Amino acid sequence: VHRSEDEVAIVCVNAACPAQLVRLLEHFVSRDMMNVENLGTKTAELLVDQGLVHDVADLYFLTPDHLLALEGFQEKKVENLLAGIEASKESPFSHLLAALGIRGVGVTVGDVLASHFGSLDALAGAGVEELEAVEGIGPHTATAVVEGFSSPHNQALVAKLRRAGLKMEAERPSGEPEALPLNGLTFVVTGTLSKFTRDEVK
Repeated sequence: VHRSEDEVAIVCVNAACPAQLVRLLEHFVSRDMMNVENLGTKTAELLVDQGLVHDVADLYFLTPDHLLALEGFQEKKVENLLAGIEASKESPFSHLLAALGIRGVGVTVGDVLASHFGSLDALAGAGVEELEAVEGIGPHTATAVVEGFSSPHNQALVAKLRRAGLKMEAERPSGEPEALPLNGLTFVVTGTLSKFTRDEVK
């Protein structure tokens, strides 16, 4: 475990730790990230325990034969899980960035980075100063992003995700932007929300 001088959190830094892999897998497949349906905590633990998943990219290389060999996995359950994994390939690039588990990069920061850099290759090639120049990106996040993409483990992971067919570029709007009535306006939502969650308002 490791503790940074300016933080109180003690963090496991072993990328091969099974418990850490299960939590990362849960994070990766969650609704706000890659949104893989039919993959909960118990399935994540089982996939790791049985040695079928050594990193999150291994999800995309699972076959029916792999899953049918697991206890409690019948044909329909396997079909639903594989369909959920396949559908997640359509998740936007910004969600993939957030799902990778880089410290400080959640959904909002993932959107900012995807919009600014446009592709994973461009982001991975950015230095700390270039990242800090992006509005909303502080020094800790900038450093975490650079360290994340310079890690051999993460480089291999990204290469495997690329082979699996995940989106590595932000979608660019075609043609001129439409003149919508809310363009250019900023809204601040405060207080208690009774009818909508904050995400729904956003």
